[in-house]
Amino acid sequence: MKKAVIFDFDGTIANSRYVWQKVDVDFFAKRGMEITRDYVEAISVMSFYNGAVYTKEKYNIKESVEEIMNEWNSQALREYKENVVLKPFVKEYLRELKDRGYKIGLATAALHDYYIPVLEREGVLDCFDVFTDTRDDARDKNFPDIYLLCAEKLGSNSANSIVFEDVLKGVKSSVSAGFNTTAVYDNQPENQWEIIKNTANRHIMDFSELLHKK
Repeated sequence: MKKAVIFDFDGTIANSRYVWQKVDVDFFAKRGMEITRDYVEAISVMSFYNGAVYTKEKYNIKESVEEIMNEWNSQALREYKENVVLKPFVKEYLRELKDRGYKIGLATAALHDYYIPVLEREGVLDCFDVFTDTRDDARDKNFPDIYLLCAEKLGSNSANSIVFEDVLKGVKSSVSAGFNTTAVYDNQPENQWEIIKNTANRHIMDFSELLHKK
């Protein structure tokens, strides 16, 4: 089995949480509602489509699932293409992993149209060997499907793969499947970060902690 490293995208290697916070706030404000923390936590691990279905059903939104997705997409796409950047030291760490012979995959609920422009603009698209996303028909990150599928694409398995995640549900499911999981800090509330740290195999505040000093 090949040595593999699997990264989540939003909040793990990309400084992009603010995009969805703004999209969510604007979406609910337009309808005279306020966003709740339990909604943010629930939708953060869902695919784009499943998130729209969940939102429509939970809040009885009159628009169709397709219309909800189109509204979200139109707001978010430009931000990803023009402004979203990778977190500090991510580029250096990806290059180091590549130099050390690791296979690298992305396992994300984000749409292909969101993450590809960021990785291209940041000059690291070539670091990734495979991408696993909402097109692969995996269940949401309450389940480890997307990590297992990504590892399989990389010619590896959970025992030989490291997962990087920032969301508690993703950390839980990847650990449950036997992945060595590293939690990544992304301004989570202090009490939630404590739970995430205690659930993961290890944790980092930023990727500089993982770089080999020369």
